[in-house]
Amino acid sequence: MAPTAPAATGAASPAALAVAKGHGKATAARSVRFSLPPLPSLSLAVQGQARAASSLCKRLARNVVAMATGEPAAAPAANEEFTEFVSALKQEWDRIEDKYAVTTLAVAATLGMWSAGGVVSAIDRLPIVPGLMEAVGIGYSGWFAYRNLLFKPDRDAFFAKVREVYEDIISG
Repeated sequence: MAPTAPAATGAASPAALAVAKGHGKATAARSVRFSLPPLPSLSLAVQGQARAASSLCKRLARNVVAMATGEPAAAPAANEEFTEFVSALKQEWDRIEDKYAVTTLAVAATLGMWSAGGVVSAIDRLPIVPGLMEAVGIGYSGWFAYRNLLFKPDRDAFFAKVREVYEDIISG
């Protein structure tokens, strides 16, 4: 994009003044060009929102066309997924024999997560501990990558161990 003309802005460049006074050659005036950096790309969240809005518009358009032709409109997919989830949850709940133990376990897990969040929040408010914990986390991540991911034999052994644990969990 070329800069605006000096008359439009009210200020003249030194090269234009020199040419106007006759101190320089008319061909010596050169244009000054500058470029702006490219715009950043849309974030994934914005792209996801645009995709969801596009999907909603297409669904609404199908419903309008269906109503205009006299056909029944399609039910929203999210509502169907939720009802399927609830019905599957009800079936699983009916299969459980000891509902008291499962309920107690769910309440205990919820209380444990809530109290763990409180402990982490309290530690986070201490002045030096968050930085120290961040340094420990970075150090452990570096050690783990060096120990298990950097060299091919170590990486193969690590992935074999992961597959072994996965098979143990899935099989029994």
